[in-house]
Amino acid sequence: MKKTLFGLSLLAMTSFSTISCDDDKVISEAELPKKSQDFISEYFAGKSYSRVEKEGKNYSVKLGEPGSQIEVDFDADGNWMEVDGDDGIYIPIGFILPKIVDYVEDNHPNDGINGIEKIASGFDVDLVVSDTDLIFNASGDFVRQDR
Repeated sequence: MKKTLFGLSLLAMTSFSTISCDDDKVISEAELPKKSQDFISEYFAGKSYSRVEKEGKNYSVKLGEPGSQIEVDFDADGNWMEVDGDDGIYIPIGFILPKIVDYVEDNHPNDGINGIEKIASGFDVDLVVSDTDLIFNASGDFVRQDR
C-alpha cells in the first residue's frame, strides 16, 4: 500500500512539474503585437482566429477550421517567422518575396506553397503537391531543393 501511495504521489508531482514548465499561454488576438494583427488582417482576411498562444516571448496563431488551418508564428516584435498550412492547404503568397513566388510558378507550375519559414540563410519553402522543400537566400534567389 505504501509503495502504491508513493508511486501515485511521485506520478502526481512529475505531472505537475511538467505542466508548470510549459511556457505556452492562450491569449486573445487583441494581445498580439499590432504588427502581427496588421499582418493577419492584410494577408489572411476572412480567416477566423481559432487559437492564439504566447510561447515564451513569441506568438503562435492558428487561423481557420481544423483540417484547413494555417499557423503563423511571430517573434516578440510581431514579425512573422513561419507560416504553415495543414496538409494540402495553400497559403496566401502576398507577403512572400516576388522572386520566390515567381520561381515556384515558373519551375513548379502544378504546385503551390504550403509553408514558408525564415531560416538563418534565407527562406525554406514547402510545396503542397510534391512535398518538396525549396531553399532560397535572403534576397529570394533559389539555392537548392530538398526532398
